[in-house]
Amino acid sequence: MRTRRITEEEVPVAHAILAACGQALAAQGYHNWDPPYPLERMRAEATSREIYLVTDGDEPVATYTVTTTMPHPYPPAIFAPGVRAMYLNRLAVIPSRWRGGLGKRCMDDVEARARGAGCRVVRFDAFRDNAAVLEFYRRLGYVERGPFVVEKIIPVVCMEKELAPC
Repeated sequence: MRTRRITEEEVPVAHAILAACGQALAAQGYHNWDPPYPLERMRAEATSREIYLVTDGDEPVATYTVTTTMPHPYPPAIFAPGVRAMYLNRLAVIPSRWRGGLGKRCMDDVEARARGAGCRVVRFDAFRDNAAVLEFYRRLGYVERGPFVVEKIIPVVCMEKELAPC
């Protein structure tokens, strides 16, 4: 397994992973990534955020985006302001690799990157109606901080984990 920051030319590869996840989630009744995140927005974020690609040999198997800049205007009641945080967006594992430990491996990597950047917490939002994904994050030690609605249409639960020092 190898994880690296993608190049601008590789954005379509990461986008294809998101699209595959969106289709698989939609088949289960979760339409939060259907239609998928716009390719052009992802291209723009390739320079303003860090988008990572996880490969197994030559096969792209996962992607995620991190930034230390808050991606949405979360209310202060959800996340305490003034805490250096790493924000995670769009963690996506190809559906054929779901439930095989790759998501945990990605989250371990996100947490290591956060510590390396001097962040005290990792924060993100997850689709409110997907109980399995929320349970996954709880098992990893993430705590629910409150509800939020992304772009006025997607109901999510904000999650946060305080990182132990290295």
